[in-house]
Amino acid sequence: MTFVLIAGAVLGFALDWTANHLLNPLWHPHARFHGALLLFTLAGVSGTGVWLLWRPSKEPEVALKVAAFLSASFWTPFFYITFLLPGSTLWAGPPDRMPHLAGVVFYPNVAVAGIFLALTAAAYLLALKPNRQLPTTM
Repeated sequence: MTFVLIAGAVLGFALDWTANHLLNPLWHPHARFHGALLLFTLAGVSGTGVWLLWRPSKEPEVALKVAAFLSASFWTPFFYITFLLPGSTLWAGPPDRMPHLAGVVFYPNVAVAGIFLALTAAAYLLALKPNRQLPTTM
């Protein structure tokens, strides 16, 4: 789960702090502000999740559940936010360059979200294995 949280935060900056996203001059300055705010919030929340996982605790399973929830809460909106916010789009590039895969519109950020949700579930289930020792109080 540590890898999932750290990789999500690092990749968020690597993929979004680019000319296609936050540095795109076509984006409204306030939209860029909110995009950067989201990245720094993700980094802080991910750091909190990692801290919860590695701090001494009498309830390490609670830390695992919270860390998995934090990860899932960031990645699941990719699958429904456009339904809740009319006029929003999953594609940050020019409309005439919408990516397609096998003739179907393909959103790379949704694929990344799906991968991270799968990694979150796998990390959670792996940590729950009966023989797996979660960190506890010293």
